[in-house]
Amino acid sequence: MPIALCGTSEESIPEAEKHLPRNLCPLIKSSYGFAITDTCPYFYFSDLLVGETTCDGKKKMYEYLGEIKPMHVMQLPQTNKGEYSFNLWREEILILKERLEKEFNVEITEKKLKEAIKSKNEERQVLKEFYELGKLCPPPMTGTEMFQVLYGTGFKLDKEEQKQYIKDMIEEVKRNIESNQQKISKDTPRILITGCPIGGASEKIIQLIEENGGVVVCYENCSGAKPNDRLVDETIDPIDALTDKYLNIPCSVMSPNDERID
Repeated sequence: MPIALCGTSEESIPEAEKHLPRNLCPLIKSSYGFAITDTCPYFYFSDLLVGETTCDGKKKMYEYLGEIKPMHVMQLPQTNKGEYSFNLWREEILILKERLEKEFNVEITEKKLKEAIKSKNEERQVLKEFYELGKLCPPPMTGTEMFQVLYGTGFKLDKEEQKQYIKDMIEEVKRNIESNQQKISKDTPRILITGCPIGGASEKIIQLIEENGGVVVCYENCSGAKPNDRLVDETIDPIDALTDKYLNIPCSVMSPNDERID
């Protein structure tokens, strides 16, 4: 079961700065601080850490984390253009697959991969239907309410239960619209948030916007629309499909990154 381990609290940063340069980004210091202090249960109980080479700070942190836990680093191309990048990332996925099979004594078959892809695509479609409610004017929910659902999905282990929970929320929102229970004015400034991950202390950005008369209607940062908008192709070889999907998430590390605008 994959869980995102990016630290988003200032609490653990002082301990991290005993090992890492103070001018590293807070997300890296927070993540590393939680790992070395055993104050995050997800870090503590994890069996394998998986990282990707999106930035130099993370790459150095992974070296340190590898001294604490089993660590696997995927070498991410810095461009999604060309056959070379595709083949490199495909090979990285195969290497991860072999590591998981060896580490946990399991066999990852083509059949199992296709089943997992289908399930994950269903999850993406439900999340997409949920966050696209932000297209409505007036928006039927605050950005804070939307964020709590999008962020929380990364920590729910029963995915079938999660999908049903979000479907129920969508129906509730639609009922509120039909009964004209709108709590946000159609004249409220509509804000899109882009950039780095949000969570923990950085949630104050959403709160500040909404306390000052705006409403967040879209998240284009590392959560929200960006990883969920495009589905994995269920009609081709699953490794090729996963390679194509994840290589073409318009992460800010990619250059050129026209897909982000699209």
